[in-house]
This record gives sequence, structure tokens and C-alpha cells, in this order.
Amino acid sequence: MSKHEDHHSALPLRSTGPAKPFTYQELANKLEADIRSGVYPPGSCLPAQRQLAEEMGINVSTVSRSYRELQLSGLVIGSKRRGSMVTGGAMPHVAVAGPSQPNGIDLTVNRPATRDYLNQLALTMADLPKDPRFVELQEYQPPQGPLWARVAGAKWMAAPGFEPNPDNVVVTSGAQHALYAVMNSLMGIDGVILADRLTYYGLKALAPVFHFEIVGVTSDAQGMLPEVLERECATRKVKAIFTVPNFQNPTVVVMSLERRAALAEIARRHDVQIIEDDVYGPLLDQRLPPLASLCPERTYHISSTSKLLAPGLRLGFLATPPHRAAIAAEAVRTTSWMPAPISMLIASLWIEDGVTAQLLAAQRKELKYRHDLARGLLKGAQISSDPACMFIWLILPAPWRADDFAANAKARGVSVMPASAFAVDRSESEHGVRINLSSASSREDLIVALKILVETLNDRPRALYGNA
Repeated sequence: MSKHEDHHSALPLRSTGPAKPFTYQELANKLEADIRSGVYPPGSCLPAQRQLAEEMGINVSTVSRSYRELQLSGLVIGSKRRGSMVTGGAMPHVAVAGPSQPNGIDLTVNRPATRDYLNQLALTMADLPKDPRFVELQEYQPPQGPLWARVAGAKWMAAPGFEPNPDNVVVTSGAQHALYAVMNSLMGIDGVILADRLTYYGLKALAPVFHFEIVGVTSDAQGMLPEVLERECATRKVKAIFTVPNFQNPTVVVMSLERRAALAEIARRHDVQIIEDDVYGPLLDQRLPPLASLCPERTYHISSTSKLLAPGLRLGFLATPPHRAAIAAEAVRTTSWMPAPISMLIASLWIEDGVTAQLLAAQRKELKYRHDLARGLLKGAQISSDPACMFIWLILPAPWRADDFAANAKARGVSVMPASAFAVDRSESEHGVRINLSSASSREDLIVALKILVETLNDRPRALYGNA
């Protein structure tokens, strides 16, 4: 009997009687048991979905849903070329670095909450030499990125109403590198950068490098207030408007379609450029049209794999307005010449094969679980959150100030980001802290950290003294 036939013998064939057909969960449980018992060893492939459905007398959709459950559990990796390959939890797992005990639990970093990336990477590295682009990995690449990487980047960034032209895509070493390239492109344009009053600290880091001022714009639960944007554009020389429309960092706000349209119209009317940082967009199940689709002639659209797949992959994509890609690519050439070709190839393969969609689905599943934990443990606290977001925004009750709370929490062993890290100026801002749920190396660490934060909330602010 062949190995293929032996594998099929583990599953019941079409029922000849009135027996109740398998549900997707029952089939997933049966396949999981077969994987763990060695019927399907690591590296083998599960039967084709249609073939298995015919043999068992069930719908293909039932089999597809079962395979999906196995993928989300990390037991199977799907690929258009290889089918559903078994990892069985026995792939060469690389130990994930946990929080350093002397330094406590760090909830300040945006990174994936699962280790699926490492399992997939182990599979991909073994097959990488088979790809015809493998020979290019030892060569210099164009600063804009090779065409195949730009095509993959365009697919990664695609959203409702937005399909970037690969000719306008620049591949970078992460989103911060892409933002650097944008600022380099805007050199020579006078004016300030408008941003949310609490904004991405990577923008703040570039202000002294490119000698620009950031002016804060008041926002609400729908995003930047159009009347404030209009007033600032009418009374100041504005270089660009910077925004994170999906899961605004740190307040978790998703900008409404009405606000996006208003922002695009104001930018067009005042001849202002738009910088759209959309690194969290792919986590959303239902995405709104990006600003790049509403105002393509003046929008720089940024995305990245670093936060959603793995910081170690370190790849960014920048979609520029027409005829601006070559200028942005100059910044890539002068700062790093090119992103690492091996990262470009791995990311391109995964985007082409649909692996990124599977990794994102597993990420969403884990994030939802962690959000449920956080909402349960922080019950009664004022938080802004979304089950698909990597972080939550905790608004602190009086008399807590953000810096004091962060310092007291760190003294107890948990690091969080206070509002001051995101503030664009010294004006009074909302007293809150960003808590990165995905940053904890395990659910157990997250539970410990959240309990410490609750204890800190329920305590009073305490002065912290040095050892002197």
C-alpha cells in the first residue's frame, strides 16, 4: 500500500447509510488527531480538498473550513503550489525571545502576537533555491526595487478603489525608511507638517533631521476635524498632512470615509501633499478606500510587513504620486542602496502564494483572544480598542498623569507608552497610555502584565526615588 493510500485509510470514506456527515469542526479534530499521531507526518501534504470532499461525501466548503482551522492552529501551512503542507507543530521551532525578567514585561512594541512567521520561514527557506529569482539574491537591485517586488508590493497595498501602479511603487527597508524617502522627496517645499496632536513618534524623530515643524490638529472619534485642517491650511504654509487613517497610533481611531473625503478635498484646494501611513490597514477585515484612492495625484501611501508579519522581515512599500517614484528611490540609494534582496523575495513569494493572508488571519485570531483578555481584566476602565488592532489606548482617571502612570507601572515590572511619547507639542493632551497587547511573548505574560496595570490604576500616584 502506498503512503498516499495509507493516509487516506485514516479517514472514513463516503457513508453508505444515513449517518450524519462530518461538521467542519469534527473533520478538523479528526485531521488534527491524525497529524499528531503521525498519520500525516511533518512535511507531508493533506489530500486535495475536492478529492477529500468526494471521498467523504461532504461539501468542499466543509473541507475548506476544516483546513482553515488547521492553518490557524499552526498545524498546516497552505500554498497554491504545494497544497496544504503539515507542520504538525514539529517543524524546527525557533525559540521566541520572551521578556527579559530583570527588565519586566515590555508592552511598548508593535510586533506579531504569534510565531507562525517562524514556522513558515522554515518551510520557505528550504524551497527558496527552487525559485528562478533566487540567483538574483547575490546581485545589486535597482533602488526602486526589482519589478517583481514592486508588483508584490502593489498587491500588498491594494484596497477598495486603490490598485497601485508598480511603476509608482518603491520598496524600502520598513515603513520608517519609506517615511524618510517621502520627507526627502518633499525637500524644497516650505511649510509645516500637520498631524494629529498625538501622532506616530517616527514622524517626530524625522523633524530635526529634515528641519520641519509638526503642528497638531484636533481629532475626534472619526479622525482629524476638517474645520481645524481648513483653518491651518488657510493661515499657515503647509508642506503636508500626515495621517494614520486605520488604527491611528496611539488612539486606535479609524478615520471615517466622510473625513477622508474632506481631508482629500482640503489638501487639493490648498495644494498640500498627503502622507498616508497605512501599516495597520491589512489587519482590517472591512477596509475603507484609502486617501491614495481619493487623491492619488498628491498622496504618498506607506505600508510595511514589519509590524504585521515580523520585524525581522523588515520590508516597506511606498506608493508615490505619478512620476515621483524616482525621487523617492534616491533616498533608498543614498541610505541603504537597496532593501535586503532575501527579504524582498520571501515577502514576494508569500504575497503571491497567499501565505500573508494566512499569517494575518492567525494574527487576527490571536489579537481577538488578547483583546477579550484585556477587556475582561480592565473592566470598568476607559479604553479605546478594536479586536483587530495590536494595541489599546487606556485613558487614565484623575489624578493619574500619563508619565507618572508609565513610571509607576515600570517600577512594578510593566512598560507602556505614555501620551508624551506621541505628543507633537507641549500643550496639554489627553492623559493615556498605549498598551501593546501583541508585544507580550505569551498569553500568560499578558495576563500578568494586565493585572499589574490594574493594580497600578487602583493605587495612587507615588513618587519614585533613586538609590542616592
